[in-house]
Amino acid sequence: MFECYTEKARRVIFFARYEASQFGSPYIETEHVLLGVLREDPALTSAVLPAAKSIDAIRKEIEERTTLRDKTSTAVDLPLTNESKRVLAYAAEEAEHLGHKHIGTEHLLLGLLRETGAFAAHLLYSQGLSLDRARDIVSQSQNTAGQAHDVVEKHSELMELRKFAWRKREWKPLDIVVEISSGRIFFDVSRQDDLGFKLVAGGWPRDFCSLCHWELNADGGPWHATGYTNGREWLCTECYEKFLEPLDKASE
Repeated sequence: MFECYTEKARRVIFFARYEASQFGSPYIETEHVLLGVLREDPALTSAVLPAAKSIDAIRKEIEERTTLRDKTSTAVDLPLTNESKRVLAYAAEEAEHLGHKHIGTEHLLLGLLRETGAFAAHLLYSQGLSLDRARDIVSQSQNTAGQAHDVVEKHSELMELRKFAWRKREWKPLDIVVEISSGRIFFDVSRQDDLGFKLVAGGWPRDFCSLCHWELNADGGPWHATGYTNGREWLCTECYEKFLEPLDKASE
């Protein structure tokens, strides 16, 4: 469901899951998504919440109003609450309204503000941020210079990816080890014999295309199950054949 998300937006969801696990929550709540936004996009945060103390105040209020439970392993795929699902739906609507092809951190922020009955919206409104003001800030940041920067950034990204050899492979879930004391994930499975870690077979169930963020997994059918890899990163078949393959042929 996150194939249309930017890299930053996907990391917001990752951090939201992490925050939820640290609070011992069985769900990803809107306040966890908010913490993910604040953590991942400091530029956006400073634009909408100029006072640094606002961020500290938000986290402090979340901690004070949250019933702490035992930490949940980060290997557990925590579900979104209905409020959080609506936030993601609102974010998609905001991106479409602005004519953006991908959902970014700014759209997630607008989605949080639209879910007015949720804790995250209360926290943002209490810091003086309104939906209209946030929309104005986002709109002003989407200018021609920003679009030109995106083009240059994408070109640079392609040139960086061309440094690697890519081969078509079937995507399979990765084995991981989990640090028992913290629940944190470690990809070096050689640590499985360490008493402080436990092996989780197939514990990493998905990856994403480095360019368009299309999800690669073993359960979504052939379009999701196959891609190109350099042994570390993945590209979906469409991105590789559309962007990298023509560049390789042109240089032959």
